[in-house]
Amino acid sequence: EIFYNSILSGPKTHIINQLSNIITALGAVPERGFAALADYPLSLLQARSRTRFLGEVPANIVGMAKGLPEGVRGALFVWKNGIPPAQLTKWEFRPKAFTGISGRIINFPSTLLEMADAMMRGINYRGALSSTIYRIAKQGGLKGKALLERIAELELNPSQKIMQEAAKIAEYRLFRQPAGKFTAKLMGLRDTEILGFPALRFVIPFLRTPINLVKFGLERSPLGVFNPKLWQTLVTRN
Repeated sequence: EIFYNSILSGPKTHIINQLSNIITALGAVPERGFAALADYPLSLLQARSRTRFLGEVPANIVGMAKGLPEGVRGALFVWKNGIPPAQLTKWEFRPKAFTGISGRIINFPSTLLEMADAMMRGINYRGALSSTIYRIAKQGGLKGKALLERIAELELNPSQKIMQEAAKIAEYRLFRQPAGKFTAKLMGLRDTEILGFPALRFVIPFLRTPINLVKFGLERSPLGVFNPKLWQTLVTRN
């Protein structure tokens, strides 16, 4: 625990973490716009209805603004309890060994990081929730007052599926999505005890977050055209 917090204690680590969180969250706005623009010709070529809309962009922005109070509450929860509300840590580390005042002091660096992530999770979640609700309402072919009423209805009572999708997007934009099969195997190898001691955890302290970050970048690079999910989406006309 002391080792993990010591390597997370540098100001540079916290600055980079928060900047990456902010940039990634803001990146959702133009990405939704590009997706809507790309969906229009694809829907014509594939002879299907539209599934992405430019209206998702303002919906995402408004949702992120609404998520700010929720993010503040999440950050304060972490400060008070020392753990994030969802019990899911970006840093693969939950403070347990030290409690009381000594524990608060030792775990101060990781607590600050969790607070920053909790803040951005609330913002990302509400942004994703609002844009998803708009998309679903628009897919129903509604316009004008009927569209606004449907959006209001979904915002008051979103389905479990909509909330799960928004939560999934929020975690993805914090590089906290669950490890895939390959990453899970690497983490298992790293955690293998040597003479009763997980020595490799000191050599490779973090795996899930760096791998998720690399995958996030590759998906948005020219190499993204080799992503199987992209072609699966096109083939299934989704």
